[in-house]
Amino acid sequence: MKQGIFIALAALALAIFAVPEAQGSDGQTLNVGLSGSLFVTSNTDDGRPTPTDGQVLTSLASGIAKGSGSSLFSMQVVNDQFGLDGRCELPLVGADVSATIVLTYKDGSILSLETTDNSFACTGGVVFFADIEGIVLGGDGRFEGATGTWEATGQVLLPIEAGLFTADVSIDFE
Repeated sequence: MKQGIFIALAALALAIFAVPEAQGSDGQTLNVGLSGSLFVTSNTDDGRPTPTDGQVLTSLASGIAKGSGSSLFSMQVVNDQFGLDGRCELPLVGADVSATIVLTYKDGSILSLETTDNSFACTGGVVFFADIEGIVLGGDGRFEGATGTWEATGQVLLPIEAGLFTADVSIDFE
């Protein structure tokens, strides 16, 4: 009986000290791996997606996130016109990127991220590589009032009909 009580107390103490504070807490870092699909929505006058034709490229992505409770994510990405870009090694072309990402957790918590300047993508036409950074816009539930910064690297493997998206995201909460 005493042994069972000690085990229960030890488990309770471990749970209290090992469970991290809410993910939106000051000074916390959240590392998330995203994987899913990305679809070019439109970038031509007739609405047909053609990612390397030199026009602005808009796409949507969704999938799952590993780390911090296995959330779902959705994302809208806008790439400016691709062209020669000193941030990309030749023969790749590059463009500025803007994106909004929303992570939705099983407990109903939501975290919203947005890119800032210095976010870009490089491509040779089939694989897109991105280096992006941004700010935490806030959230709901355990992320209510969250602020901070984030950075990510990602890649998309086309064809357009089945774009595979992966990214590693590191979020630093203030």
